[in-house]
Order: sequence, then structure tokens, then C-alpha cells
Amino acid sequence: MRVDVRDLCARIHRTPILTDVSLCIEAGELFGLVGPNGSGKSTLMRCFAGLRRPSAGRILADGADLARMPGRARARRIALVEQQADTTDRLTVREAVELGRVPYLSPLRGWGAADAAAVADALAAVEMTGFATRHWHTLSGGERQRVHIARALAQSPDLLLLDEPTNHLDIRHQLSLMALVRDLPVTRVVALHDLNQAMICDRIGVLHQGRLVAAAPPDEVLDEGVLARVFGVAGTSHLDHDGSRRLCFSHAL
Repeated sequence: MRVDVRDLCARIHRTPILTDVSLCIEAGELFGLVGPNGSGKSTLMRCFAGLRRPSAGRILADGADLARMPGRARARRIALVEQQADTTDRLTVREAVELGRVPYLSPLRGWGAADAAAVADALAAVEMTGFATRHWHTLSGGERQRVHIARALAQSPDLLLLDEPTNHLDIRHQLSLMALVRDLPVTRVVALHDLNQAMICDRIGVLHQGRLVAAAPPDEVLDEGVLARVFGVAGTSHLDHDGSRRLCFSHAL
């Protein structure tokens, strides 16, 4: 799915959160959103998902105005994992992931083999197959996060939105999740605090005080000037032993 954002503005209780944001995310791209706390990342993600209506501007999904897209069609094509997502304690892990298939069900189209396969594949992708019969209230925070991501994967979306997906995860599962996200054959938008995790993205958008101040490949965006001006830290970029580029931070300014 290609996403075009045109002059987007958003307010919460008359307070401007996003101002004149314009960008294009190409189909199949892994696009990272970074910025300090309060820069508008989560609000923009909710606008992408159609859960928050902009106060001005438009979002086009493959050329169609997102605001006019029927809810069921939007739920089939766009999946969002929020930072504070939750579910009922009475559900098992499998039942929670099965919720991702709800947009495909109707009185004329009941649960089928394709739905069961999508759920099984999603559980396997986040290494939660062995937890399928566990109840929600028995899970740790990291395990719950992985289930929410599995639910989003079970939707088989064209656009996957992940807001701080590595929160609560231990380092092994952070690495495996980011590798999974990197290799998914859909358009992905990921909001991240960890700038080194964002280095795997095709492009990064930097939000600062509700405005998009840069959108380009990581090596072009996260330079010393942006680190100082937007994030308030001194930092430099270095090549790691595997040839990847890594940011090193020395101190806060």
C-alpha cells in the first residue's frame, strides 16, 4: 500500500499536535518514525490507522481518501499495534490472535481453514505457538506485546503500523521482532525511540514539535546536526563489524 500524507494537521482539545505534515510512503517500504517524546508520533500513527480524524489535510491509501474508506475495508488493509494495547483477561492467546480475522468474517463467510492458517502463522512468527492455550492474565508484558503483534499479522494487512513495538521485550525478542518486521512483504511504518533500531529502515521521518523536519534514508537523516537539534544529544555514526552503521551517543547537550 502506498500512503500519501498531504498537509496533515491534528489537534487534541484545541492543542496542535501535528502541523502541515506531508510525506509519501512507497508500497512495500519500511518507514521509521522517530522523534522526542511528545513530537506527535503516536498521533500520526492513529491518523494512518483511521482512528483519529485530522483537523486538516488528507491521507490517501493507494490513491483513496482514508477518511472515506469503509471501516471493514480499512480493518482488512491496515493493522495497528499501539503502545498501550490491551485485551480481556478471559481470552486465551489463540483467541486474542483470532480477533485479527474478524474483519474477514460475516454471516455468509464463517471461520475457515485460511483463518486458522493465518493465526497459526502469526503465532509462529512471534514465537508464541507454545503459548496458544495460555490465558492473557498469565502473560508477561513482553509476551502480551508479541501477542498483539501476532493479532496484527493475522489480519494479513497491506499496511502494518507498529507504535514502539519493542517496548517490554527483552533484547533477543527485540532483535527477532525487528528482523521479522524488516522482512515482511507489506508496507510497514514503525515508530521507535531506539535510533539504532531505526537504522534498518529504508527511510526515516523525524518529527519535532509536531512537524516533519526530515524524511530520507537513515544515513542521510541522523547526522550530528539532527541529533543535537532534535534530540539534544551529541552523537556520531560508525560502521559496525558487520558493515552496518551504528550511532554512538556521548552526552546530552
